[in-house]
Amino acid sequence: MKKLSFILLCCIGFVSQLAAQTSSTATPTLSIGSAVNLSGKQRMLSQRMAKTFVYMGMNINTEAANKERTASMILFEENLKALMGYAPTEKIKNLLAREEALWKDYKKQIFAEINQENAKAILASNTTILTACDDVVKAYVEYSATLPKREEEQKASFLQIAENANISGRQRMLTQRLTFYYAAYVWGITEPGTEVKLKGYADLIRQSYSKLITSEINTSDIDDELAATIGDWREVEERCTKDNCFTFDNKGMDVTQMYAVCATILKHMDKVTGMYAKLSEQ
Repeated sequence: MKKLSFILLCCIGFVSQLAAQTSSTATPTLSIGSAVNLSGKQRMLSQRMAKTFVYMGMNINTEAANKERTASMILFEENLKALMGYAPTEKIKNLLAREEALWKDYKKQIFAEINQENAKAILASNTTILTACDDVVKAYVEYSATLPKREEEQKASFLQIAENANISGRQRMLTQRLTFYYAAYVWGITEPGTEVKLKGYADLIRQSYSKLITSEINTSDIDDELAATIGDWREVEERCTKDNCFTFDNKGMDVTQMYAVCATILKHMDKVTGMYAKLSEQ
C-alpha cells in the first residue's frame, strides 16, 4: 500500500511538472490589437516578397532584396503560428487555414528561379494570398466589436483600436505593393490597367493618412510618427503627380528611390501600428 501511494505521488508530481513546462512554453495569448497588427503584417509581407523578386530580377538592390525575401518568409511563417494560437472563432480558424494553404504554393513561386516569366506568375497570383490575409484581418476587427471595454474610463473601444491598427497596417502593405507594381511596370511586366492600379494605391495611401491623422484616439507619439511618414510620402507625391493627380506612366521616380522611400515609410507605419496595438493592452 505504501509502495502504491509512493508511485501515485510520483505520477502526480510528474504530471504537475509536465503541466508547468507546457504552460511556460505555450504560445502567449495575443491582445486583439496585436492580432490585428500581426495579421495585417502578413499582407505587407506577401507584397514585400513579391517586390524583392522583381528587384533581384532587375539586378537592383540585390543583396538587400535577397535578405528581405528570406526574412519575410521566416516572419510570415512565425506570425502564422502565433495567429493560430489566438483564433477565438471558427471563422478565424478557417480563414487562417486557407491562408496557410495558399502560402505553401506562394512560397514556391517566391523562391523559384528569378526571371521575367516567374515574375509575371507572381504578378498574376499575389492578389489571391493578399486577399486571404486581408480576410483574416477583417475577421479580427469584426471580432473586436464583440469585446467590451475593460473599464469605463478606457479611452478607446477595442473596435476603434482595431480599425486604426487595420488602416495603419494596410499602409505598410500599400507601400510594398506600390513599389512592387511600379518596379514591375518599369521592368516591362504589366497587366491590364496597371497605371490605374498604381494611381489607386497612391490615392488610398493619401486618403488613409487623412483618416489616421484626424483620429481622436491618437497619442502624441502616434501623431509624431504619422507626421514623419507623411513627410516621406510627399517625395512620391512631388515626383508622381501631374495636374493634382497621381500619374506613374512617365516613370518619374527612379525605382531605387521608390524602394528607399517606401522602406522608410514602412518603418514609420510599423511603429504606428504597434502603438495602436498597445492601446488594447492598457
